[in-house]
Amino acid sequence: MSPLPTEAATRGVAVAIEDVSKHFGPVRAVDGVTLSVRAGEFLSLVGPSGSGKTTLLMMIAGFDEPTGGRFVVGGRDITHVPPHKRDIGMVFQKYALFPHLTAAQNIAFPLRMRGVSRAERDRRARLALDMVKLPDHADRFPAQLSGGQQQRVALARALVFDPQVILMDEPLGALDKKLRQQMQLEIKELQQRLGATVIFVTHDQEEALTMSDRVAVMSEGRVEQVGSPRALYEGPDSVFVADFLGNMNFFRGRLDHATGEGCRISVGGIGMAAQPAAGAVAQPGSPVQVAVRPERLMVSREEAGTAGIPGRIRQQVFNGASLTVVIDIADGTTVQAAADARSAVAELRPGDRVAVGWSAVDAHVFADGLP
Repeated sequence: MSPLPTEAATRGVAVAIEDVSKHFGPVRAVDGVTLSVRAGEFLSLVGPSGSGKTTLLMMIAGFDEPTGGRFVVGGRDITHVPPHKRDIGMVFQKYALFPHLTAAQNIAFPLRMRGVSRAERDRRARLALDMVKLPDHADRFPAQLSGGQQQRVALARALVFDPQVILMDEPLGALDKKLRQQMQLEIKELQQRLGATVIFVTHDQEEALTMSDRVAVMSEGRVEQVGSPRALYEGPDSVFVADFLGNMNFFRGRLDHATGEGCRISVGGIGMAAQPAAGAVAQPGSPVQVAVRPERLMVSREEAGTAGIPGRIRQQVFNGASLTVVIDIADGTTVQAAADARSAVAELRPGDRVAVGWSAVDAHVFADGLP
């Protein structure tokens, strides 16, 4: 068994998920998922509760048997291989540390199960503690550790036997916001240094966008869209993905005409330019939804000749460096705009009439359907 790596290298292996399903009676928890994870990649599975992301992870780990399909890791079919023979590291949401074992003993446990000598177990546990910045906590029991320290011990235990693939199931869910953000950066930095392949389950969209090389958005047991965080955030393929990842405004309108370079829509009788989402099919005159991020929404005081959709400010929320402006538009839709707290928008007050607009590249048109 090689020593824990300390320099950046792609040591991870590719993971292929091929037409995998999991049925619980009539319920299709995972429904024909096909997904390829590249060697050394950090891929996050996100989606609402019940979307199938944790069930899929448990099947990769070997704790659940698929109803159909197969898993191939590093070219090896592991679909029916016992969990302890898959050579996959696992970090659970509840950490799953043994309360009667010290931090070092918890970390060394996978090595003990693999028949590694006592001296080698101790050496590798110390290296793993150094790696997660807990060199002085070897003799502490879980009850003597903070939540963040327990999370680090669980991570070290997953890394100590040098796996090529690491699975993480909501490992930061129990931490407060500040510590969670700190651990996001530490885990990503460690993964990049080790070069391991990581499949990370989270319901936190911001966490997925921050940490991932790519994100797979799941809904009702299926993968809706896969791509880089920026690609998914700026170019969602469906109303579901647009609504799930980050904050999004939806305007109801009508498609006037479309070309290969864009389209023209009417919102409340006001003509606006936009971009059809990938795969969006709509005929001129049909109802559509236009999705625009709050930070891409432009707000100005309504004056004679001002272009844009008319509305009225309901309230402003001060967030420090930024400002959230809540606006009611004429058709009853409420939208939000994000602005710099020092911008001209900050001078507007509740009740003021405004005009709302956007750049065509920032507006995505979908065939009508509520998010």
